[in-house]
Amino acid sequence: MALVVAAAVLAAAAIQTGLLRGSHLPIGGVELTHAALLLSLIAAGRLFPIPLAYRRRMVTDTAPLFAAALLLEPWLAALVSLLAVSSAETICGLRTQFYRKQVAFNTSQAMLGVIAASAVFSWTAGQSLNQSDARVMLSVGCSALAMLAVSDLLVFSVVWAQLGLRFSKMLPDFVRGRSDIPYDIALYGAGFVAALIGAAHPWLLILLVVPLPTLYRAMSNQRALHEQTRDAVIALADTVDDRDPYTFGHCKRVAEFSERICNQMGLAPDVISEVVLAARVHDVGKIGIRDAVLLKPGRLTDEEFAHIKEHPDIGARLTARFPDFAKGTRYIRHHHEKWDGTGYPSGLKAKEIPLGARIIAVADTYDAMTSTRVYRAGLGDEVTRLEMARVAGQQLDPEVVRAWFVAQGWTWPAAGEQAPDDRVAA
Repeated sequence: MALVVAAAVLAAAAIQTGLLRGSHLPIGGVELTHAALLLSLIAAGRLFPIPLAYRRRMVTDTAPLFAAALLLEPWLAALVSLLAVSSAETICGLRTQFYRKQVAFNTSQAMLGVIAASAVFSWTAGQSLNQSDARVMLSVGCSALAMLAVSDLLVFSVVWAQLGLRFSKMLPDFVRGRSDIPYDIALYGAGFVAALIGAAHPWLLILLVVPLPTLYRAMSNQRALHEQTRDAVIALADTVDDRDPYTFGHCKRVAEFSERICNQMGLAPDVISEVVLAARVHDVGKIGIRDAVLLKPGRLTDEEFAHIKEHPDIGARLTARFPDFAKGTRYIRHHHEKWDGTGYPSGLKAKEIPLGARIIAVADTYDAMTSTRVYRAGLGDEVTRLEMARVAGQQLDPEVVRAWFVAQGWTWPAAGEQAPDDRVAA
């Protein structure tokens, strides 16, 4: 909350300073045209995000926000971003659930980013795009970096404060998780082009608005096809779970547990999306396992167990055909690997195992231990806590197990606490 207040105060101070200085006041028709059109583009970009991957959408207001930073006086750019983002965020909040803190933070984040970019551009290029020398191009690049840095710094600070993780651990994970940088580059480039168009012919900015509904609809239709395919694969995984009454809802629960672990570890949204989607269908390969083996109530023979161990590879081959699942295929293939290298199918150990697979393994183990099976009743939380701590560093990644303990509100067992001799389900 303190960060939100600080951001809002700084943004308001920037506007106040600009107004008191009277920079280029009163503003003329060109500035008003720029401000009105950019306000509309910013609000539209925030209200109508473009669907991307599973449960992810790309907000495109970065482009008009950056254009505002290049075209308008810093105080006017901040004011436009305030009106556009706060209005759009409020409307979005009314659609779902209204969070005042979220509206305040997102608005302040946009304003501070715009102010930073506008200030850098004003200092280095004199607030003019009517030049074509290298200095202007360098200034535009520095302005984009300033806006991106402010935005990322605010997000990182909030996540770091909420999760309470070590700075040295979270920073590399945050940087690695910024796989959407290509999108950022494209949006900043589009903002620069829009600013060039606006500087030469202000009313031509309207041409940027006209194709947006068609583009949005086309991309939404394409995403709908992906979602239908994704839902079909998820339905297939649920069918596998439904074959055995003792595993009903297993994949869904593992996905929920995996998401909690990812959030606790402070992973980036796109990484969380990959892990959760892979967890949701991690056992889909069991569609290729014979019922006589999959549903056998007694002990499996060596031949039958070898057949069961085929399901991660089957699932990986099946999901690799679909773009939405492609990045998570390695998590599906390796979710039965063990930290000490005794797992299957590849015998990977420690950090040779993909992080997503290690997360799914912890979630899978917890659900297997606490669920009732044909050969035993589900274990209670206390027994599960002790047993998961015991196998951490053997079967499971100890760091991921500790993240799950924190998410569960569990304490790590003290020396001398012993788990009952219950075998962890495969």
